[in-house]
Amino acid sequence: MQSQEIKGNLARLLATENLIVEHRKTPTASFDVDRRVLTLPMWDKASGIVYDMLVGHEVGHALFTPNEDWTAVADCPKDFVNVIEDARIEKLMKRKFPGLRKSFAGGYKELNELDFFDIKDQDLGKLSLIDRINLHFKVGASAFIPFSVEEQVFVARTDVAETFEEVCQIAVDVFEFSKQEKVEDVPPPAAQQGESESNDDEQSEQQQSPEGQANPEPQTGTNNAGPTEDVEEEEEEEEIEEDGSVGGETSETQSAFDSASEKLSSSYGRNPIYVEIPEAIDLDSIIVDWTTLHDWIDKNAVEPETYEYVDNQYYEFRKQSQKEVNYLVKEFECRKSADAYARAGQSKTGVLDTAKLHTYKYNEDIFKKVTVLPDGKNHGLLFILDWSGSMSNEILATVKQVLNLTAFCKKVQIPFEVYAFTNEWVAAKRAMAGEVNYMDYDYPGVEKNMVYINKEYFHMMNFVSSRSNAREYERQCKNLFREASYYKHYTGYQATFGVGLSGTPLNEAIVTLNYIIPQFKKQNDLQKVNVCVLSDGESNAAAYGHEIYLDHKDEYSVRPRRIDWYQTLRDRKTGITYKQFDAENVTNIFIQQLRDRNPDVNVLGFRILPGSQLNSFVSRYGDNSSYTDVQKQWKKEKSAIIPNPAAFTALYAISNHSLNETTDFNVESGAKKGEITKAFKKMLGSKSTNKKLLSSFIEYVA
Repeated sequence: MQSQEIKGNLARLLATENLIVEHRKTPTASFDVDRRVLTLPMWDKASGIVYDMLVGHEVGHALFTPNEDWTAVADCPKDFVNVIEDARIEKLMKRKFPGLRKSFAGGYKELNELDFFDIKDQDLGKLSLIDRINLHFKVGASAFIPFSVEEQVFVARTDVAETFEEVCQIAVDVFEFSKQEKVEDVPPPAAQQGESESNDDEQSEQQQSPEGQANPEPQTGTNNAGPTEDVEEEEEEEEIEEDGSVGGETSETQSAFDSASEKLSSSYGRNPIYVEIPEAIDLDSIIVDWTTLHDWIDKNAVEPETYEYVDNQYYEFRKQSQKEVNYLVKEFECRKSADAYARAGQSKTGVLDTAKLHTYKYNEDIFKKVTVLPDGKNHGLLFILDWSGSMSNEILATVKQVLNLTAFCKKVQIPFEVYAFTNEWVAAKRAMAGEVNYMDYDYPGVEKNMVYINKEYFHMMNFVSSRSNAREYERQCKNLFREASYYKHYTGYQATFGVGLSGTPLNEAIVTLNYIIPQFKKQNDLQKVNVCVLSDGESNAAAYGHEIYLDHKDEYSVRPRRIDWYQTLRDRKTGITYKQFDAENVTNIFIQQLRDRNPDVNVLGFRILPGSQLNSFVSRYGDNSSYTDVQKQWKKEKSAIIPNPAAFTALYAISNHSLNETTDFNVESGAKKGEITKAFKKMLGSKSTNKKLLSSFIEYVA
């Protein structure tokens, strides 16, 4: 049997809308018309064709059954409406999707052979009319269900019914016909011994209780005849409904089918908890804009001479990085031109080309042509920087790479933002507000079954922005370089209070991008966004709002709970339900959700790691079958491009050692030819890794 995720996709495709599909331990499938939620049992024992049939049936209700109170227009039992409506919606589904004809026919045939309708060894002619109609339209005409001439009318009406109003009217008519048919079939009560069967028959019947026992208080007199007849008819009808199914309120075959359907689900497993992406979050409380951030850094700065050494390092870095930035610009322009050429087309102008006039006798193409270049898409770049404690050894080298990329963006006029995710900014925020910096256990904004973003402790620090002018941009870069240098070099200053390295809320950052990206695109009029995630390890555990009972308060409360097992992510905006979370796939699922909601977004992952972690990294985020090739590339170049990423658009592994290596072409005066050659090769080798990775990166930007 195919996976639940695939069947969920089938349901959404059939419905031509983004239905919410839930798989639960429930006896039967159902559809909530108001919430547009299709609930499917965990039919792990059902064959593929049966699963398709059951899904197609429920989607039919989603598409064609109106959300209204049918009791207002159909004065009959619910089962009668359900059976007739089932026939209508299945007919419409087979008309809309002809491929489902085989699924419905084969699925019902298989289940009938398993006696799901409980009709084995039964005389089909003795079944109620509604049961025979149910079998006729589900099992099929090949079952040779018997109908009288009068009953054939209802079968024909059901077959051509197109609207729900017709369904209700047919259901009422079938119910009334069934009641009348039962009344006619009920034999008269037997005459009691010693009594004549003359005109006193009616009175004798009145003296019978509904169970056929003598009434202890028999009524006499002709004045009671009328009311007694009414009572007798009501009692007779009650007998009919209690006795047989002809005038009853249920379809015995459908009840049997629903009961047998429970066998298609095993008793093992547990109901998944469906976790959803919040409809909205307060970005103003999460994003620390660059103006606020750098004003705080400048406010807490020490004497200028304290930064002299680090600032000199920064200026030297800027000077040395010009070649790398120019290489990026060159690659970008070449690829952009190549792309434009590939998309270019020529069209005739209708103006004669005088240079070709002499060829008119043998050439019809004597008109001037114009080259048309389609407009390219506007691109933007978002950098998500890991600002965790484990990055302390690599943070400066990583920042250098980011600054090079922002310089490239500045030169080619690509809008960009650099964010660093952190749990530390809360200290700065409270200090600015004059509050005491302490840890509390309040969970603001937590909602039941929603991915939880704690706006009090989680923040995205906007270190560098293309919204700044040249002077402000330089200020941003220098402050970022100073903060990163504190962890790599001995400095006479401390990291700014509230800006220090913290935990790794990577998953929260990815979820937050669902709201940052639309804003970023709107502000800069972009069609395409490339997100670069630079980190050195796994994210902290993500959380969702879990409802618990507080015994001491006798009330329910919603508290954050770790996302790991048995939770399933669902995005109501796209209608996609993802596979169950486990301990290793949380980040992959969040990235896939981000890309599904934002189809014009590339998510590029840059992982800084030692060689000992390469295998586990490829297993979790890539295709482990390609590990041998990745390992060869890693040994040779100290970096690798991971093929077939599980969720990232592109994924790069970079050695933490090579990242910190800065090899320049330096030789002493009077060096021999061999020494010069060796230094030159060493320099080229150190630069080749960067160039390969950057070239791959430029492919997505150009």
